[in-house]
Amino acid sequence: MATLGQELKRERELRAISLNDIAGQTRIGLRYLQALEDDCLELLPGAFFIKSVLRAYSKCIGVDENRFVNKYHEEVLLQQEDLKETERRRRNDNRSEPRARREEAKRGRWRLAAVPLVLIAAAVAAYVFILKPQKDNGPVIQRPAVAPSQEQTLPSPTQAPLAAPDDPANAGELRLELTFNAETWIQVAADGQVQLEAIKKAGEKATYTAKKQFLIQTGNAGGFTYTINGREGKPLGASGAVRTDIWIHRDNLKDFLAAR
Repeated sequence: MATLGQELKRERELRAISLNDIAGQTRIGLRYLQALEDDCLELLPGAFFIKSVLRAYSKCIGVDENRFVNKYHEEVLLQQEDLKETERRRRNDNRSEPRARREEAKRGRWRLAAVPLVLIAAAVAAYVFILKPQKDNGPVIQRPAVAPSQEQTLPSPTQAPLAAPDDPANAGELRLELTFNAETWIQVAADGQVQLEAIKKAGEKATYTAKKQFLIQTGNAGGFTYTINGREGKPLGASGAVRTDIWIHRDNLKDFLAAR
C-alpha cells in the first residue's frame, strides 16, 4: 500500500506540477515539501504544522485536502498501535525471565552493597582501637564564645511600574490586524480556535480578536505586517521564512511590539 508521501507525489506528477511551483504558491519551504513526500515527517515542526502543510499542498494540486489529512491520521494511529504492541511484548519478555536469574541478580546486588558496609566497619574498628588519640588530662581551655553576627536585612524588591493607560496589556481583549504585502500562507488561531487558514494575496487585510492569546503559523514570515491593539508589531522573519508556534499573549506582548 502506498504511503502518504508516495500518494502525494503521484498526484502531483500526474498534474505535471513541480515542488518549486507549490513552494512558490504556498510560501512553504521546499525542504518541508520534500520531507513530506519522502515520509520524513519527523523533520517537520509538529502535527499541527503537518496538517496545515497537507491542506495547502492539496489545494495547490487540486485534490481533496481531507483525503490526505485523514490518511495522515490513519498512519499516526498505526504507528501508535505498533508502539503499544512493542511495549506489550517487552513487558511480556520481562515477566517471562527465569526466576532463578532474577534471584541471582538480586543476591549479586546485595553482595555488592555489603562490601562498603564491611569496609566502613573495619575503618571504625581501626580508629577506635589503633588510631584514636589518648585522653589528654591537661587543663581544659575554654574557647571564647563567638558573638552572634548582626542580622542582615535584605532590601525589599522594587515594585514594577504600572502600565500606561494606553498599554495593550490593559485592554479588555487582544486585537490583531494583519496587512499582507505578498502572497502568504498563514494560519491564525484565537484562544485555541482556528480563525484563518488560507493563502492571502498582497493588499488583503484581516482582523481578529482574542481574550487570552493568538497562535500564528506561516510559510512567509516577511509577507505581512501586523498591529496589536493599534500598536505596530515587530517583524516576525524574512521573506519566505517559515515560522511556527508564534504565541502572542499579554505576558509577552512587549516582545512583539515595536518601540513607540
